[in-house]
Amino acid sequence: SVDYKLSFDVKWSFTSNAGRSLTVCLTAELMPNPTQFTVTGPDRPIAASVGGEAVLPCHLFPRMSAENMELRWFRSQFSAVVHLYRGGRDQYGQQMPEYRGRTELLKDDITNGSVSLRIRNIRPSDDGQYKCFFQSSVSYEGAILEVQVAGQ
Repeated sequence: SVDYKLSFDVKWSFTSNAGRSLTVCLTAELMPNPTQFTVTGPDRPIAASVGGEAVLPCHLFPRMSAENMELRWFRSQFSAVVHLYRGGRDQYGQQMPEYRGRTELLKDDITNGSVSLRIRNIRPSDDGQYKCFFQSSVSYEGAILEVQVAGQ
């Protein structure tokens, strides 16, 4: 489905009592809402080995900058933060202790809505589902990714 934005422009004009004219102009414009997006990740599990690293990519569609969005990777619950980017910076205050010092947000293509989370020193407990979540000022969306850890 496509969301649309409807905008109105109303103009009033009055003249003196001598002319007694009144002009009202109403303009309506309907166009696709550019703030809507979807988030996609890989369609297969990401393979990783104990002690190695995993890169979890997520992309916005349509392509748009995510520099001013909140980007959050989490596990089963929204509050179980693996990595958080907000206000143009990485935020580590809410990060789960088991991920401290092991994550890096790869932002080389953030202006095109493409970012990846690198997890270093993979542990058996890193196996399973991750969610990447993008939130703008007016919309939010996420995708589910799967990491399969070998050599457990």
